[in-house]
Amino acid sequence: MTRLTIYAARWILPIDAPPVSSGEVVVEDGRIAAIRPRQTPANQCRDFGDAVLMPGLINAHTHLELSVLRGFLEDVPFFPWIRALTAAKANLTPEDWLESARLGAMECIRGGITTVGDNTDAGVTMRVLAESGMRGTVYQELFGIDDREPVAPILAALNEKIAVHRRLESGRVRVGVSPHALYTIRPALFAALRDYLQAEQLPTSIHVAESPSESRLIEQGAGEFAEMFARRGITWQSPHLTPTKYANSMGALTPQSLAIHCVHQTLEDTAQLAASGAAIIHCPKSNAKLGAGVAPLARWLRTDGLRVGLGTDSAVSNNSQDLWEEMRFALLLQRAVAEEVEVVTAAQVLRLATLGGAEAMGLADRTGSLTPGKRADLIAVRLNSSHIFPATDPYTALVYSARADDVLLTVCDGEVLYDEGEWRTLNASSVYAEVKAGRSRLIP
Repeated sequence: MTRLTIYAARWILPIDAPPVSSGEVVVEDGRIAAIRPRQTPANQCRDFGDAVLMPGLINAHTHLELSVLRGFLEDVPFFPWIRALTAAKANLTPEDWLESARLGAMECIRGGITTVGDNTDAGVTMRVLAESGMRGTVYQELFGIDDREPVAPILAALNEKIAVHRRLESGRVRVGVSPHALYTIRPALFAALRDYLQAEQLPTSIHVAESPSESRLIEQGAGEFAEMFARRGITWQSPHLTPTKYANSMGALTPQSLAIHCVHQTLEDTAQLAASGAAIIHCPKSNAKLGAGVAPLARWLRTDGLRVGLGTDSAVSNNSQDLWEEMRFALLLQRAVAEEVEVVTAAQVLRLATLGGAEAMGLADRTGSLTPGKRADLIAVRLNSSHIFPATDPYTALVYSARADDVLLTVCDGEVLYDEGEWRTLNASSVYAEVKAGRSRLIP
């Protein structure tokens, strides 16, 4: 039996086509069947009135399982921050990580995010995405900087985790691998991982060129990371390359790769990354909060063939999974640095958070725009809140004024995940209680 739903609103914003004023979206069996001017009587459709219907947002880089750590490490520079984060994680149980990821998924869904690119160490996010109904790629993190630890057992453990994840793969959720960062994966492990990824055909996500501390380590073999390695007896040989060039030399940048952050890049770095076919995921608030710097987003948008998406990073480095806030911050920061208004536009950043993210993650054939034939990942966003009203242009109203709590409806694959205050797939009260208990274990 055909399942047919019609949604109507003041504006339809397809992203890959001009806005439709007073329009409707026809959803049939989980797919977008039509985008058209309003023609259905009010009693035969869901009419949101003064609102925008648009594609679900795509948060192309996050760590949902770290939501329990929100506000735990504040006003700390990058190197001590990442060391303290590693230590804190040891105090949480597998159930804590699971509930924490559920909290992150709830926040994403509430804010209109239907797809995530999620990095997981604990390995719980596949289960959470399957429960929540979201779309996404879950990248199992991999670590191994110490050459005293053999490569074979590391890869064997990874393969076991991937096998578990694959039992939960579906049309919405798939598994990938995240060789965590250049300062946590040694060359021998990169080499072995290349062969594994090629055999398994898995997408990847890697943190690259995020901080000045990372650049000093890779380019000079100096700084805080190098000093830590020396204290721990870890051998490190500087390649005397920029982080982007080193990542490329290790085979970590391919058309199936997401390069996360890329704050510190030369013109040559950007050109080399574009030539590799890898995509960049921009996380401006996390970069700024940790004092990492301002990434060259305007340059990336001018680079032919370079795919760019937007991510919030984790609640411990950003505090919020609000992708509306991320869009606004990304745009305003670029304009402030360039001292130029035209350097980045509202339409460009809204595309980064939708179709741009889908292209970066290799999902543009099914999501990222309201295109007939694509899966029905869509959201309704109110325009009559006091901080938005009056709205005369959907792009500028959304980017300059909207926030997560303006989202009225979140639909993924035709399934309603959130509807005006109600989560349909996750138990909010239970998640809040469990996360509160887990957070208590972080306090000495």
